[in-house]
Amino acid sequence: MRGWSVQVGLVALLLLPGCKREEPPRAVDPAAVKHGRRLFQQGQDAKGQALTGFLGPERVELGGAVAACARCHGPSGRGSREGGVEVPDITPGSLGHARARGLGDTEDRSRPAYTRATLLRAITEGVSASDRLLGVAMPRYALAEGDADVLLAYLQELGVATEPGLTSTTITVGAALPLSGRLGPVGQEAAAVVRAVFADVNASGGVFRRRLELVVEDDAALYPASTVGDDKATLAAAAPSPMGRADATTRLLDRDVFAFVASLRPARLDSDALLIRDGVPLVLPLPMEPGALPDEGPIFFLYPEAASLARLVVQHLASTSESPLRRRPLAVVHPDDAPGRAWRDAVRAEAHRRELAVPLDWGSAQDVAAALERASASPPFAVLYTGTPEGLSALMKALEAQAPKLPVFAPAALADPRLPGVAEGPVTFLFPGGLGERAPALEDVAAFMERHGLKPGHPAFQLGAYAAARVFVEAVTRAGADLTRAGLQQQLEALRDFDTRVSPPVSFGINRRVGVQGAQLARVDPVTGRLVAVSDWIALSP
Repeated sequence: MRGWSVQVGLVALLLLPGCKREEPPRAVDPAAVKHGRRLFQQGQDAKGQALTGFLGPERVELGGAVAACARCHGPSGRGSREGGVEVPDITPGSLGHARARGLGDTEDRSRPAYTRATLLRAITEGVSASDRLLGVAMPRYALAEGDADVLLAYLQELGVATEPGLTSTTITVGAALPLSGRLGPVGQEAAAVVRAVFADVNASGGVFRRRLELVVEDDAALYPASTVGDDKATLAAAAPSPMGRADATTRLLDRDVFAFVASLRPARLDSDALLIRDGVPLVLPLPMEPGALPDEGPIFFLYPEAASLARLVVQHLASTSESPLRRRPLAVVHPDDAPGRAWRDAVRAEAHRRELAVPLDWGSAQDVAAALERASASPPFAVLYTGTPEGLSALMKALEAQAPKLPVFAPAALADPRLPGVAEGPVTFLFPGGLGERAPALEDVAAFMERHGLKPGHPAFQLGAYAAARVFVEAVTRAGADLTRAGLQQQLEALRDFDTRVSPPVSFGINRRVGVQGAQLARVDPVTGRLVAVSDWIALSP
């Protein structure tokens, strides 16, 4: 359960002012505060083990983020109102003073100031400083060895200690971007867009009088073999180096940035474990390769990965041609790498879910000619392709010779009109960015770029950086003056139908980390080379 029933907790803990402290506060160890913050905000200890609590006489077990104190008491510990119940303030200024009367909906009961011993007893046994049992909505926590000390250390600083990268006047935000090498222009353009958005916010007084400051670390080492052309070529040709190499995200964490925005990166990195461990939000990274995206954690993406688009194609075809698809299978063409296999597996899983014919695995584009010969008597219903633009062109060439009318579906990132067969052949692209009536009106963004002296360079990345900065500013503003990383993540999870001005409306959720869940079918106009919508918006089903 979430809300008040998870942790109304220390509800009977603190009830009215006096001024005497029972014992002086202990000196605070910064490392203990850091680990205690993780317990309080995320429900995880320093080793990544889940915090465990037991609820009510039945001792219903709660674990991890569901059991985290911040879920009810708020990221700043100042309390909230959940399910019609007042959740109390548990900052030191409240816990450390005696109370003579109850507050809000709680019973009128006095209690002395909490000491270290009585606070630990309240957390683990559910007994207040006045020796009364706390309400059943307060979990009784099983604290592992060492967890009690770090949690109490953090509670001693709660509402007083600032988060990393946060002062009374500034919010320091990080971006891991290539600033040198072949991708240097892309990273520099993205950084310039984010700085320009922040400059507009700062010119209006900042966010609750805090200025936004962007710190960028060069991540060019991740892309030693990349090339820069137009956006589609850049996406397809960029070659991130193997996992395991220290990246700019790690260096920025060492500099204690508050959060990340618009980092250019593969879908996943080793440093993601550090973001998860410390609960550091990464807002709308600019992915350079397809890959599986998480359903939870502190990383929030704008558009779905390629495998989700494969599921969407199957869903769409099943809704329009279910009967033929039970007799004639789909064929899947993909490279033999992790993203390619994810595309194939997504098609298989969605077809199985809808009781369609088992899809054919035709391997890579180079294997298509032989596969077509084998299937000449019974061709598939359609081909679903992922890979490179050049591979798509090779596929279309093979189909033109043996099955010229066979429909092909592919991600819009591969729609390079300069390659043979892409604009002329029967290929339909999946575009999540909005076309036709759903296309974002970019006049305001164009005026913004001109006002800041920013020239169009690699538009997809510049628009992605703009969306990331806008979402970040919105979520930070909603989080309020008592800003924390956990509070920022909660506000991102609560974002619904937010207009970035450069994308379809963005919505996240507790188990939703991709803001745009759907796409349109599109074709390449052979005259203009631009994508033209051939369908309305198709929402991706769970």
